[in-house]
Order: sequence, then structure tokens, then C-alpha cells
Amino acid sequence: MSRLHLIVIAAVAAALLMAGAALPLWTMTLHAPQYPQGLRLIIDGRGTRGDVDELNTLNHYIGMRPMPGTAPGEDRERAEGLYEAFPELRLFMPAVAMLALGILAFPFVAWRAFRLLIILGAWTLPLGFLVDLQYRLYVFGHTLNPDAAFRMPAFTPKVLGPTAVMNFNVTAWPGPGLLLFALSALALTLGPRLPVRGGTRRQVMTAAAVTGLAWLFAFPALAPASAAPSGAFDLRAAIAAAAPGAVITVPAGRYLGPLVLSRPITLLGEGYPVIDGDRRGDVVVITAPNVRIEGFEIRGSALAYSSEAAGIVVRGDRAVIRRNHVTDVLFGVYLAGTTGTIVEDNTIATADLAVERRGHAVYLWKARDVQVRDNRITRGKDGFYISFSDLITIEHNMVSGCRYGIHYMYSNNNTFLANQFRDNAVGGAVMNSSDVTLTGNTFEGSRSAETGVGLIFKDVDRVLISQNRIVRNRIALEFDNAPSSPDGWVRVERNVIAFNETGFSLMSTAAITVTENTLVENLRQVQSRGAVRADANRWWVDGRGNYWSDYTGFDAAGDGIGDVPYRRTDLLEDLADRVPALQAFLFTPAHHAIDTAARMLPILGARPVVEDRSPLMRPPAAGVTAAGPATTAGARVLWVGVMLLVPAIVSMVTLGPRRKRR
Repeated sequence: MSRLHLIVIAAVAAALLMAGAALPLWTMTLHAPQYPQGLRLIIDGRGTRGDVDELNTLNHYIGMRPMPGTAPGEDRERAEGLYEAFPELRLFMPAVAMLALGILAFPFVAWRAFRLLIILGAWTLPLGFLVDLQYRLYVFGHTLNPDAAFRMPAFTPKVLGPTAVMNFNVTAWPGPGLLLFALSALALTLGPRLPVRGGTRRQVMTAAAVTGLAWLFAFPALAPASAAPSGAFDLRAAIAAAAPGAVITVPAGRYLGPLVLSRPITLLGEGYPVIDGDRRGDVVVITAPNVRIEGFEIRGSALAYSSEAAGIVVRGDRAVIRRNHVTDVLFGVYLAGTTGTIVEDNTIATADLAVERRGHAVYLWKARDVQVRDNRITRGKDGFYISFSDLITIEHNMVSGCRYGIHYMYSNNNTFLANQFRDNAVGGAVMNSSDVTLTGNTFEGSRSAETGVGLIFKDVDRVLISQNRIVRNRIALEFDNAPSSPDGWVRVERNVIAFNETGFSLMSTAAITVTENTLVENLRQVQSRGAVRADANRWWVDGRGNYWSDYTGFDAAGDGIGDVPYRRTDLLEDLADRVPALQAFLFTPAHHAIDTAARMLPILGARPVVEDRSPLMRPPAAGVTAAGPATTAGARVLWVGVMLLVPAIVSMVTLGPRRKRR
């Protein structure tokens, strides 16, 4: 065996070893019904990565010790915690370096014992890693806290292959780094035994090719995440060197986050440069006042829900977030304790996860005097999650594909103007708040059987709901403890409430004022949930009530007000509240027969759910109803007649008898 042949083998083995040290050594994936996308745990020579925070949250409930989730060098304090949990990590990189030096000395040391020791060390590294990891998994599964919320017997996850733990299917496999370790050991073991064929030139070229491929694996993983390509615009350096008030124009390209903007500067993107968080927490964090960021694509935050990582986090005052694409993040824009901030003309879509694992598209927490306008939100847990935030204006936004379009609590003096909420599970929920105005919005397409409500109001005071379109929902409006104080009020005025299964759903604690609304073809105009309070809700003000498409009264005076009240009574529905099994007959022919009998025989009448003493004969705003321009009953009949008459005339002309030609 020539020395050159051994040098080739040693070069290949050392390159495979160093490349393997930079790549993941082991991966574990956990699948469960609540995590259809799966949770991943990745271990390499620098620590643990992946959904560590989420796994620790789950493990806490069964009493398992937490796993440190950082790599040494990123955070000194947490790195010490990692070393304390896995002390063998301190030896990993020194062991790899010493083994690589031994492999490189392999061709030049003729002692048989030395070469056997190097080969043994090369095999010990991957096999020892698996044995040590299996021991660690055993310890984690057998040291459960007996006082945990869920008590379960001790268990041992397999280091390789599938394991079932409660409702989780766990699969563990070696990573590419461990496979490269095995290839390195295999090269040292079998390489010297291979027959030498061909010239030394071919051997050198083969060794160079294999070595180059191995380092191609190693360099991307070993390079710092924030390093910019040679000759490229260095965004971090530009931010660090910028004076307060500076404007930094960022050319198109990809820049790695996270970025922290701790001084008042402006970032302007050309051609939508990408800021990628590389799944390592928040992508952009604004801590200084008067920061503006405009024209970027911001993506790639961490996805562990316990981290609350966001595309943009604003903690400074008077920030401007304008014309950005925020995508593939856990939370979109997170406004935490900021005052005077503007979020305008952005496109926001959180990561494509199951809805319970997504974050909110726009999250306001203890914010004040904020304007959120002209944004397009297409995916999120909640479109707007607003808590303990006052003097907020939300206007001209489009929200779809969320659990709640608006999720709103403990916030006061806020306005929602001319927004569109379409195809969300719930259009909006306003709770424990006062002085709220919703004007000119659209709430449409919330039809799920579990929720499916256009707007929910619970424990609210001084709320104005005006000139909104609330259409095609399972329930249009739901009220509970509204208003919540004796001197409070809730007014519902001049809205279009159409084509819903239920128009108003009222708890016995509702005491609202409803006037000049247009209620068209709702399957059930008003539903009472609980004891009916006939005098609690007021359906007319100053002689003007609401337009009801199923009103059968008349207007002899011609003043546009019905001469008989609109009353909604439903004997079967009233009985179904007492005997739930009768709900099976709602909206069937039996239901209509009982309703007709109740009208003909007043002794069978149910308690009225609604009584509007001044019903409108026409919709109060012409051309605003969901069905099109407002028309009277006579005009509708005339229009149908014309539509039938035209084809009749055409048929008579074309099919009638013809004169004989002479």
C-alpha cells in the first residue's frame, strides 16, 4: 500500500468527519392530531434546535425536565444551561478536532496500534453518540415529576425508529452528520484494504472531488448566520453605523435576521428585499422611537408558539410599518406598549399551520393611539387581536381565513371603519370593553357550525354598530350582557342584516336599541336564548323601527310606517327551548303548520321574541340592501310581471301563425 493511497483515504475521511460535525446528527419528529405538521427536535454538535420551546411546554404537563434550546456561543447563560444538561457537549468539538488530526496523521504513522486506535475512535464517535443519546432519552423518560398535571408511567423513546407516547407518534432517525461520521469510519476501515488500480493522478482527483463535496456540506452550516456574501450590501453594518434620523436604502437581496433597530432610522427597500429570520426568533425588533420600515418582505420567524415570535415587533413609539409583505411567520406585526404607531398598506399572512398553532396577524398589547389601515390579511389565528389597548383606529383593511377577524377585549375608545371581514370562523368578538364604534364594515361568510357568528358582543358598554353589512353568516349578531352597566347603551342602526340563518341572537341579559336596520331573508330574524324580556330590547326610536322582509302588514296612511306592529312569535321554537328534542322539527312543514295554528288560535300563541311597533315599509337607505336596490312590494311584482311578459311576447311573434303568400 503506497503512502499516497493512504493520504487520499485520510483526506477523504477527515473531510467527511468535519462536514458531519457541522450538520444535524439526529432528528426526532412528533405527530399528533393537534400537530398535523409535526414537531421537530434536532440535535447537532452545538446543541438542540427546532420546536424546543413547544416540546418543553408539552413536557411540562407530564413532568419531564426541560431541554435547553440554544447552541453554545449564541447566549452565554443559556449555553451554560445546555452544558449542565449535556456535559458531553463540552467534549464534542475537541474530540472531533483531535480525531481529525489523528486521521491526517494516519498515513505517516506506521504503528499498527495507532492506526487501530484511530479506526476505533472513528467508529466510537457515531456509535457512542447513539448510545449516549439513548441513555439521555431513558433518563428524561424515567425522571418524571410525580406532581405534574398528567401522571403517566415511565417510558423510553427509541433513539432509532418509531415510539408511541400517549397520542403522539414519535419517529427518530440519524441525521446527515451521523451518516457522514459512519462514512468516514468506513473509509478508514476499508480504504487501506482496497486494491490500488489506476494511476496516482486518478486517486488525487477522486480525493479532491470527495473532499470538496464534504466541505460543501460543512461551510454553509459552519458559517455565521448573519454573514453577508462578499461584496454584498451589509445591512447590519449600515444599521450599526447610521446616525439617528438616517435613511438607509436597501437594495434587493436576501438579508438574515434577526435585526434590532435601537435608534430612530428609516429603512427603505428597493425591489422588496427579503429579511429572513432563519427560524431563530423575531425577524425585526423595533425598540427605538420614530423608526420607519417600508418596502420589505419579512419572513421566517421561529414557529414555536411559546416564543410568540413575530415578523415585526414594535416596542418603540411612533413607528411606521408601511408597504411590507409579512409572510411565513408565527405572529405578523406585534405592537407591544407602543404609542402613535402606524401600520399601513401591508400584506400579512402567518405561517401555513393549523389554526390553533398560528399567531395573530396584527397583535396589539397595551398599545395606544395606533392606526392600522389599508392592510390585507389572508391568514392568521386572529386578524386583529386587541387587548388593553385604547384610542385605536382600524380602517379599510381586508381580513379573511382567520379564526376571529377581530378578537377584542379590555380596550376602550376604539373605532373600526370600512373594513371587510370575509370567510372567517367569527367576524368579530368584542368583550369587556366600552366606547366602541363599528361603522361601514362588512362581516360576511362566517358559517361554520361550531361558531359562525358575524359579530359577538359580551360585557360591553356604549357601543355603536352603524351602517355595516352583515350577510351570509350562521348568526349575524349575538349579544350577551350588553350593555353591562345600568347607564350604558348599545345601539344598532342602519345596518343591512341579510341572508343569515339567524339575524339577532339575544341572551336574556341583552338590552339593546335597534332602529332603521334592513333585515332581509334571514331564516330566523330574531332568536331568544334564555328567558324572554319583552321590554328589555327596543326596536323603534322616535316612531321609526326597522325594515323586515317578512312583514305582512300594511300602510294605509302612506307614511312609510306599518300600521300594525311587527311581532315575531314562534311556538315551536319556544317549546324547543324547554324540550331540546323538538329542535329536530324546526323549519320543517310541521314547524310551519304549528306556526300557522298559533296565529289562527291565539290561545296557542308563544311569547313574542320581538315587537317592532313602527316597522318600515321600505329599507331606510335606497340601494343599500344586500339583495340590490330597494324596491316596494308592488315594484317587485311589476318587475316579475315584465320579466315574464317579455318572453311571452317574443314567443307569440316567433311561433304565431304566418300569413300565406299569394
